[in-house]
Amino acid sequence: MNAMTIAHMAGVLTSAIQAADRLELDALKGPALADMDLDLVRDIKRDCSTCISLLEQIGRERR
Repeated sequence: MNAMTIAHMAGVLTSAIQAADRLELDALKGPALADMDLDLVRDIKRDCSTCISLLEQIGRERR
């Protein structure tokens, strides 16, 4: 896995987090999502953040 691939993967995950942020904000404004769905959105954000951290670690180790 080269640096460009790692950066691309991190970018995709960052976009997913931003989309989840928008869902979460919409849900907090109104009853758009049930509490269970809101928890799922937060789980997705956490998992994406974990993946980004792991990709950054891989990138540092490769240097």
